[in-house]
Amino acid sequence: MQAVAGSQLDFDLLTIAIAYLLVKYGKGASSVYAFGQGFFMDVISGGPQGLSALLYLVVFLCLHFGSRFFELQHPKGQILLVALVIGLKEILLMGMLELFLPRLVLMSSFPVMTLGSMVVTALSAPLVFGFCDHLIAPPEEKGAG
Repeated sequence: MQAVAGSQLDFDLLTIAIAYLLVKYGKGASSVYAFGQGFFMDVISGGPQGLSALLYLVVFLCLHFGSRFFELQHPKGQILLVALVIGLKEILLMGMLELFLPRLVLMSSFPVMTLGSMVVTALSAPLVFGFCDHLIAPPEEKGAG
């Protein structure tokens, strides 16, 4: 039986959520969220146990250390850092799958799909950040003034 990888466009909302939690609540909340989501994905998936938890902890670390070079509070920094992290995550995922699943077939469209995932996810990051800010913003006082 062969596993096929790199054949679909991926929108990674979890990476954006980890970045948002890192900006708003700090490294503690975002690292716990990253590990928890990775663990949950490991439980419900049929892949190697611990792979998703490790992968999303690496995503958190890349976002944490990358935020020293790119400003995650600004849309430009969000776009650049999320795009870089998505690219690194996809390359790391393929490397780990190749290690654990030796019969992995990597599609020739993998670079194009990875680039597409990077662009789609990164360009939507400021929109998701703004939407989450709008959801958790305290209601304004009506009639005050």
